[in-house]
Amino acid sequence: MKNRLIISLLFALGLSFTACEDNKGEYLSEYSTVLYFKNSGEVPLTLYKTGEDTEYQQVVNKAGSDLGSIAEVEIEVWSDEALTAYNTQSGTRYVKLPANCYQILDDRLNFDAKDQYKMVNIVFRTDLIYDLSADVDYVLPISLADSKDSINAEKNSMLLIPSVMIPSIYFDQTGFVSNIFTDEGEEQARFTLPVTMPMVNKWTFDCTVEVDPSLLDEYNTGNETDHALLPENAYTLSGDGIVPFTPEYSLKDMEINVDRTKLVYGNYVLPLRLTGCTQQGFVIDAEKNTCLYGISYVPDKSKLKDVALTVNMLSSNAVEPSEGSLANLLDGDVETYFHSAWSVAVEGYHYVEVTLPAESSALSFTYTTRSANGNAAPAEIIIEGSMDGVSFSKIGTLESGLPTGGKETYESQVMVGKPFKIVRFTVTKNATGANYFVWSEFSMKVF
Repeated sequence: MKNRLIISLLFALGLSFTACEDNKGEYLSEYSTVLYFKNSGEVPLTLYKTGEDTEYQQVVNKAGSDLGSIAEVEIEVWSDEALTAYNTQSGTRYVKLPANCYQILDDRLNFDAKDQYKMVNIVFRTDLIYDLSADVDYVLPISLADSKDSINAEKNSMLLIPSVMIPSIYFDQTGFVSNIFTDEGEEQARFTLPVTMPMVNKWTFDCTVEVDPSLLDEYNTGNETDHALLPENAYTLSGDGIVPFTPEYSLKDMEINVDRTKLVYGNYVLPLRLTGCTQQGFVIDAEKNTCLYGISYVPDKSKLKDVALTVNMLSSNAVEPSEGSLANLLDGDVETYFHSAWSVAVEGYHYVEVTLPAESSALSFTYTTRSANGNAAPAEIIIEGSMDGVSFSKIGTLESGLPTGGKETYESQVMVGKPFKIVRFTVTKNATGANYFVWSEFSMKVF
């Protein structure tokens, strides 16, 4: 048996030993009955340390010209000599998984006439595997053997490569998550933040989510923003922050219900931290345990009014002396354009400022890229507001969804900030990575 296994193994190595697609029936019709693994070759497995064993199933197919036949096959663990031969051929250093770390529940499969496939059931003792040396590459190598019927030499063996992880709980959305809440429609809005895990859930347990204002302080400092903490009387968390999990549910939504009647227009953040899990052995993922859930409360776009822009309301720190004046932004002709400085050096990023006739707290804007091409189209725009032209506060940053082609128009969503009379649009890079930019037309609306 041992010699037959090694010969069969080396034959398979000479052909192919990578995981194969299940081209069922390919090259098999000439045989009355042929047996093979649906997945063959090296098969990585991610297992989780939960205090319980993990059952794994692998399909063995029956194919050939006589699908109604009766067949038997044995599931055989490789000998040490066979694994050594594989390592020599493949340049690997696999070590056979200790026998106490697994159990093959059915090591002989019996196919009835109606059976097209059978399942190999293997129990992995994940706690024991987790305690094995991390410096050793352990595998469970198995083959199909001892059958009166044919066994496909290319798909007769597989190496199961287990990797045991500590199960974790985490937010499905992390970092800053932007949401917009307008003053039209229902006064109450329901937002959701999913809490999830990376495997099928078999347990009943609770997770705890808490508000952590320090997260917002850190974010505002690091990003030069001044978002406000969502007022405590303006929201509720489902379950008061307790997220219940039940078997078969690996993702649960925590609901955030917001009452806009308790808000004034502005950018708010609910800084959330995942702090606890009642399931023994589970951990909170330290890289995905926080979320800055942003809620911008804005007036409906229909309430904004067009700004009657004139050229004396526009200014820039980077006017190109050879072409493209600011006046071209307002002439209604997309063939003319404003071009920021390229022939002269300008310190800092290039911007256009708009001085408004009256104080405002919300805006939207529209621009069109250069007619010829989008090479100098903005790739990131920072919008800031000021009352005096000296002290600016950030209203928002745009870095996705901006047009990159020629003669394309962008229309922003409604944006809110602290009261402003001056708005600065700073382009930090264009579509090709340079620091200048080109607009052919520009307009604004404010509230």
